Amino acid sequence: MRRVLVATLAALTAVAAWALPAPDTGAGEVAPVVDIPAGTRAGVWFCPGAAGEVDPILTAAVLSTGLVGFSLPMDGEILDGFQSRVEPGVAQWDVGDGLFFHPGPATVETSSSPSAASVLLRGPGRLGADGCYTAAKEWFLNGASVDTSRSLTLRLFNPLLEQGRVELEVVSEFGFEPLLDLESVGIAPRSWEDVSLSLALGTREQVAVRVTVIEGVVIPSMYETSPAGLAVWPGESPSAVWEFPRAQLDGTSGLISVWNPGTDPAQVSIELNGVRGPVGRFEIEVAPGREERFDVSEVTTLGVGAVVTSSGAVVAVARSDAEGKTAAAAGAARPRTRWLVPAHNSAPDLTFEVFVLNSGDEPVTVTAGAIGGDPGDPVEVPARATARVLVAGRGADISASGPVSVAWAVTGASDPGLALAVPIEAAGP
Repeated sequence: MRRVLVATLAALTAVAAWALPAPDTGAGEVAPVVDIPAGTRAGVWFCPGAAGEVDPILTAAVLSTGLVGFSLPMDGEILDGFQSRVEPGVAQWDVGDGLFFHPGPATVETSSSPSAASVLLRGPGRLGADGCYTAAKEWFLNGASVDTSRSLTLRLFNPLLEQGRVELEVVSEFGFEPLLDLESVGIAPRSWEDVSLSLALGTREQVAVRVTVIEGVVIPSMYETSPAGLAVWPGESPSAVWEFPRAQLDGTSGLISVWNPGTDPAQVSIELNGVRGPVGRFEIEVAPGREERFDVSEVTTLGVGAVVTSSGAVVAVARSDAEGKTAAAAGAARPRTRWLVPAHNSAPDLTFEVFVLNSGDEPVTVTAGAIGGDPGDPVEVPARATARVLVAGRGADISASGPVSVAWAVTGASDPGLALAVPIEAAGP
């Protein structure tokens, strides 16, 4: 179901191997192309991506000198890739600078730790952003809808040289959806499958999917295309707490979707957080196997964060939409004291923002600087409040005196769209 002319891409591969630019490393320097020996791999990140008229910009951040490798798997082979040695900083590969269009996933490997990776997806009228992820055996994705104006796709990425297989459980406002053709899906080695939930379901107000990995390694993501643009978000594991440093962007309508995959009712509390502190606290109940949605825009039109707490483990996603703009983001299940945002300032014609949420009862001091550069001036974030921090330079390295959560947003002027995602966290210098 891959939307690509494989024969055409294969014919271009020999040309693209020398025509594509080497990754831009920002603060670091690029050495000649090298292989990353298996024994020295400290981090492996899988980026599912999205189809449609978009090209990926891959970024990887390392806090100590090491090797970074990017690769594009397709049909059991590596279509193309680059490896480079990077000083502390950010390595970047804009795949769209090459001769072909790549709608598929990517793999990022690093030889030093900690590290982080992310992907920015852009094209005409499309802008989306996401992190890159490590393997898990079970994933939960929610916050989606299906109608005649939007296309919803579940991507299943198998990055390894062995067969992958998953079992899918699809739930809507009507309950469990008996989609026999989708109960078990095989994914060939180093390849992916795009499952059209629009074709399978028709029209649904609420769509959630449980992905259980039966064989191999499979990384899922959800992406939605519509006249508003592109929204892409990852799978999660259920948690009793979710933090959203940006649950609603300025000038958009925010919506928080909470899915209860458990067997008992979940009592859920949603606290909205502004720059000075809490804006309000609201209670909802989510029945077993059901999803409930909370409309942030009915409370405030300002950009706010949110903290979702539940009596049982749930899955939550934040949507932020307006005319010609759409974004979706998973939350942070647990705050940390250090985070990396590799994609920050990765495209000069786009505007990037970094948001910090302090859900604690005491103020915290935050420093935010370019990765591999100066840590930046300290900023105090009040208790139970959110703040936008300014970061000049490539990548963002955020440290705090207490646990916080971090999100980033990107907006474009020439190609309307928004992207919102929770960054990859990093621990230690």
